[in-house]
Amino acid sequence: MIAAGHHARRARRTSIRRSGGEGGFTLLELLLATAIGAVVLLVVNTTFFGALRLHNTTHDKIDQDLVLQRTLGIVRKDLAGIMLPANPQATTNTLSGQLMSDSFSTHSMDSMGERVTPDITTSSGHIDGWTPFAEVQTVAYYLTAAADGSPTKDLVRVVTRNLLSAADPIADTYTLLSGVDSASLAYFDGEFWAETWDSTATSTLPAAFKFSLVLAPRGNAISSANPGPVELIVPVYVTTPTSAQLAADAALAAPVL
Repeated sequence: MIAAGHHARRARRTSIRRSGGEGGFTLLELLLATAIGAVVLLVVNTTFFGALRLHNTTHDKIDQDLVLQRTLGIVRKDLAGIMLPANPQATTNTLSGQLMSDSFSTHSMDSMGERVTPDITTSSGHIDGWTPFAEVQTVAYYLTAAADGSPTKDLVRVVTRNLLSAADPIADTYTLLSGVDSASLAYFDGEFWAETWDSTATSTLPAAFKFSLVLAPRGNAISSANPGPVELIVPVYVTTPTSAQLAADAALAAPVL
């Protein structure tokens, strides 16, 4: 009877050891689980950082587009507010100047940057407690060397407010846009786009302006595609007496249908 009890206890211990061994993991199973976990972590890491890069790139692009749209809005307001050129025989109307693309006034920025536009007398000025002058101001745009030392250029706006100052008026300089490759201004005479304009010779203003910007490639210049030009066309609704007379003559000469 004692032997039977001893054999029964041995049988129970053997059963316990066997049941415990069947509930564990083998080394192969552990290695396989580790490999699967590593693959899952790699996929999660790649997806997460890819989404993070896309998020940052998208926000940078939005910020750049906002700066570009703000710049184009300022240029549009300046060009649309152009004033009638002064009468060369008149002794008054000193607030208005001529639109002359080949003859620039002496300005300190002329020796520091590349001129994009002539001096434009416009009514785009803002009157407030800090600038108590009229809304009339003279605006010119330049391309200067980039302030961050990169091989690109900055688009700079030079504004002269107090045009009736007894001394030489002081111009304010504002950097509007960085990363510019080139910029230009064209003049529409009603039929063709011209690169120059002289209101003292024509006594007229263009029918429209075309302001063109070419932005420098972002990032690696080799892998980045060259962006196309950004063009802004602004119609001119100001009509000089000469323009009105030319339009009337053209209307009389047109055949009646």
